[in-house]
Amino acid sequence: MHSIKPDPDQNDRNILSAYDESYVPWTVYANLQSSIQFADNKINLLFVIAGIILSIEISSIDDFSKESLAYKIVFVLLLLTMIPFLYFSIKTVAAHTKHQPDVKTKKIYFFGDILSMTASQYIESFKSIPRHEHYDELLLQIHNLSHIAKKKFNNYGKALYMLSVMMGLLLLLLVIQAFF
Repeated sequence: MHSIKPDPDQNDRNILSAYDESYVPWTVYANLQSSIQFADNKINLLFVIAGIILSIEISSIDDFSKESLAYKIVFVLLLLTMIPFLYFSIKTVAAHTKHQPDVKTKKIYFFGDILSMTASQYIESFKSIPRHEHYDELLLQIHNLSHIAKKKFNNYGKALYMLSVMMGLLLLLLVIQAFF
């Protein structure tokens, strides 16, 4: 009995038969996408908390002109703290990479590059590229997503810090309002 072995060159040419060895890179890619979505969900939660803080403060002011000087100063500090909070929050949501790859790319996995081709050009290009080049493209996307995830989480951390400052200022405002 002779077993028929697939031609390794043929398998290397066709990405559509690459279901086994593509598991790891696609899993890494999916995990990075999930991490990016997780950062977006976390920043949305911070937006909600910041909105609650602002609404509590605005609703607690009866007559701003009658408040003490200490209250007015802390209130202005709270509003000023919102500026970097909003900046870092928006940078979290809108994070992207300007990273220039040090490898040549076929541009078949990034949506902007895909849409620069007609559907038939993209399908033909996708099918004609050898498997190892597909992996290179996928690994390049993983590298780019890693840059994006790092930026998102760095900006999220800064926004979280600013929110903590805002919460402290809110507590200080409530104490000043209660005792002065």
